[in-house]
Amino acid sequence: MGLFGKKNSNKTKCDVCNLELPTPERLERHKKKAHGNVPEKKMDGSSNAGEGGLW
Repeated sequence: MGLFGKKNSNKTKCDVCNLELPTPERLERHKKKAHGNVPEKKMDGSSNAGEGGLW
């Protein structure tokens, strides 16, 4: 009958970090926030411009 079977969790499970979220909407928000954005400025120390601040 399948009343107490495992529900379809692939809609709410992140494929990148395997985090289980309650709703598909939360999954989309999580993916955008946690995995979608690339850091704006990479601070690797290779460029010396702006080391002392803006002035």
